[in-house]
Amino acid sequence: MKHGKIIECSCCGQAHKLPFGKLGTVKCKTCSASFEADTRSKNDSPSINNVISKHELKKLLHPTEKSRFLIALLIAFPITISAVSLIFATFGLVLIGLSVIIFTVWFVLQISKASLIGSSVLVSPHNFPEIHEILVEVKARLEYKKNVDIYITENGNVNAFLYKFFQTKFILLNSEVVHSMPTSECREQLVWILGRFIGSLKAKHARFQLLSIIIKSIEKIKIFNLLILPYERATQYSGDQIGMALCSDLQSAIVAFDKLLVGNDIAKDVQIKGLLEQANQLHFSFFGRISKILSTHPHMTDRYLNLIAFARYMYPEEFQKYIAQFDNVTVSEMGSLLPKYYPLNKSGKQV
Repeated sequence: MKHGKIIECSCCGQAHKLPFGKLGTVKCKTCSASFEADTRSKNDSPSINNVISKHELKKLLHPTEKSRFLIALLIAFPITISAVSLIFATFGLVLIGLSVIIFTVWFVLQISKASLIGSSVLVSPHNFPEIHEILVEVKARLEYKKNVDIYITENGNVNAFLYKFFQTKFILLNSEVVHSMPTSECREQLVWILGRFIGSLKAKHARFQLLSIIIKSIEKIKIFNLLILPYERATQYSGDQIGMALCSDLQSAIVAFDKLLVGNDIAKDVQIKGLLEQANQLHFSFFGRISKILSTHPHMTDRYLNLIAFARYMYPEEFQKYIAQFDNVTVSEMGSLLPKYYPLNKSGKQV
């Protein structure tokens, strides 16, 4: 091969000369490990309709994320200064204690990952190749180059979860939830799920992880959490919206959300009318607002309504196609409950 690009195996470091224009998984000739390779030039890259640039990614973030990030940042600075002052005042004892806490969290996470390797199935070109293909596609479209493993488990305690702590990142998927997702008719549902997780990493939504550890170790000072949790809730909305941008199908995003919520078998029984009743009940509830303030995640009903409002603004055709299945009363009630962050579509016309 006269022309090509040198790519090193991520496992053993062996250099491989690959032809230009290749994107996918390559098997190392030395250690037989599989690794992802991208030898495309700029001209070979997917069009802007497929790849989401950093500039476009910012447009997909929830409107309140930036302001809530600044508020959380105001808390981060004094806590950091206080921590540094304590380190000097105690001759490094606080630093030792903090290091022990961080190491403990990292150590426990590594044990959990080792347990997953021993009791779950790692998604790869050999096992669940369809899911692996979607992962590679989502990472390419978000231009996210760091390694993220996916494990399929029968553990009923979680449907889908992203574990992240510094350089350790892996996704846990319940086998029952993703049972039919890789098939062509359900593929976009899995794109939405993986898109919201990888999108979260690309948008650096774990930036307050170390700060959260510090806060939780200082006598559970709730006032700090009250000022940081709004940012964490905004990142959940942003993740949903990034997933929507990747799958470009509101119905698929909603169905995937239903499956994460109640499981694959009974997701079809979740009806929007019942969810709107729940949302209406919480909307005027004092205790509902208190519950929201104290939570790291938005209420499920709020995430539904935010996703629909986002689609109405960014993807009006998808929104119209989605509401076409409901009667006028349901559509009217939905419209009255949608958040006002996205009152108009991109053309400036009321939908």
